[in-house]
Amino acid sequence: MSPAIDIRKLPALARLVEEVETTKKPRAIKRDERIVAVLSPVLQDKRKAIAETLALAGAWKDLPSDHMEEELDRIRHASKPTPPLDLDL
Repeated sequence: MSPAIDIRKLPALARLVEEVETTKKPRAIKRDERIVAVLSPVLQDKRKAIAETLALAGAWKDLPSDHMEEELDRIRHASKPTPPLDLDL
């Protein structure tokens, strides 16, 4: 990776970084209507994400497996489909 840029003396860039950090959505950087870079939020620490995922293991352990499968199927059919991901690039 290239050396980091200290944005303390670049207020316009600092505002854009704050927006990306807050919204968790990448922003395209253009020059003459051409995208030259993309500013993306830093993803969650992998260790933390793994720990949170593992914490879910066994969350339904008190349900009999056949009942759990029925409940998961019911939830899957009752939920609205997730809309497609739009990166606005």
